[in-house]
Amino acid sequence: MYEEMESNSSSKLNSRNTKSSTEISKPPSPTPSDHSKDAGNQSNDHYKARLSPLRYKLRSLLLPLIRKETVILAEMQSLLRCSVLDFYFAWTANLASHTFYVLMLPPPIWFGESYLTRDLVYVLGLGIYFTGFLKDYFCLPRPRSPPLHRITMSSYTTEEYGFPSSHSANATGVSLLLLVKIMSLDYISNTLYYILIVGLFVYYSSLIFGRLYCGMHGFLDIIVGGSVGLLVFLFRHYLGYHWDEFLFNNGLGLIPSAILIITIFVPLIHIYSEPVDDCPCFDDSVAFVGVLIGLDLAHLVAYHTKYFASMNEFNDPYLIPFDYDAGIIKHVLRFLLGVVLVVTWKALSKPVVFTILPPIYKFVGVYLPRRNYISTAHTKASFRNIRSASISNDNGIGDFNAFVKGVTDHTKIDEVGPENDIDYYEMLSYNESQVNKKNKSTTKATTNPPPALPKFKSQVFRYRYDVEIVGRLIIYAGISITAVWTFSFAKDLVGL
Repeated sequence: MYEEMESNSSSKLNSRNTKSSTEISKPPSPTPSDHSKDAGNQSNDHYKARLSPLRYKLRSLLLPLIRKETVILAEMQSLLRCSVLDFYFAWTANLASHTFYVLMLPPPIWFGESYLTRDLVYVLGLGIYFTGFLKDYFCLPRPRSPPLHRITMSSYTTEEYGFPSSHSANATGVSLLLLVKIMSLDYISNTLYYILIVGLFVYYSSLIFGRLYCGMHGFLDIIVGGSVGLLVFLFRHYLGYHWDEFLFNNGLGLIPSAILIITIFVPLIHIYSEPVDDCPCFDDSVAFVGVLIGLDLAHLVAYHTKYFASMNEFNDPYLIPFDYDAGIIKHVLRFLLGVVLVVTWKALSKPVVFTILPPIYKFVGVYLPRRNYISTAHTKASFRNIRSASISNDNGIGDFNAFVKGVTDHTKIDEVGPENDIDYYEMLSYNESQVNKKNKSTTKATTNPPPALPKFKSQVFRYRYDVEIVGRLIIYAGISITAVWTFSFAKDLVGL
């Protein structure tokens, strides 16, 4: 029934678009970058023609469930909404964003939490990868807006598919790791123990319920996303030590083990599901795979050289020496040093990587086919143009400026209606369904012309070159290596 409604909605929309401009204000055909803005909301025929039979069948089974949730979510949102909760849930959503975690992952390395760092990176990296994989596999939309309001400070996340919730996966995995860490603390008072537990509960419940309140996800998105977070936590908690032994203490030696690490992770990019619409999930997944590769390579060298183990009483192969009694000033300077190093690497590596790689692609004839990626090896574009486009497109999880702007700009928290292509097509379909319910006796479509397709308010998606995939891996792997080895040498050099 739902598919029939969607198909009718799509056919009516298409029939309108064939009328003359005197009858209707015809929206312009989406450009390649524009097309990404309606992720998950095109007609069923659109997905049937582009998905495998299995993917389309699974999508068709889940889509009605997601659409039915809209009514419940809209009623809940209208019942609970107030300016205080709008601000609170919009702001706290940043505490489970990809960029926030990228910014917060390096500090534990610098302050004596080597194993916690490995756990966090793996839980977040695998959580982002698997939720992104599922998003692009099922191509399911977020809840409709309207009737829901989308309350968010980040336009970037609204351009992803909705199922499952990566925020829920992040929050679940991190909260479980921190819960285990808190429960293992020996020398804290009962008061502090319960304060930490309550604080963790507030953090987790705010993020999970906030996704529903903000109209960004439905119940199914939350449940599956939380399940992904739980599974990656269980993997790291129970099998993390054995996994590290497999990577580092396998008897192969340093170089073969490094090849093994790269061989394990790089194919994850190759098997990543191709979305029908443009979606930023792939960029984030590639970045986090790069972070995982870089951390494992950095710790592999540390494990075999025993450089750090020889400097601490615990014989911890990953522990960068840290003096807890050095004083608050030195601790702050240590943190600032690490941040400067990571930011400097990100800023300098991008132009260097995208200057060196394109000629190599041309010479070797490398081609990594992926939808909306141009072959660097076969394009006639100049190296300068490839470099410029690749640098400008690298605006994913590590875009600190965009993150800060989203946190500090409170003027765009509440969005509803045709603010972008997602909302535009959702509004048409939703309005049509409401008209059909009220006018069952007539088959004539509404004569009100649809509003003109609004101009995009961001340029997240552009056609890009396949060199950006490997380039992104290198850049983000370098962030991990910088956070470990460059920081270690630099803090010794400046006496921190």
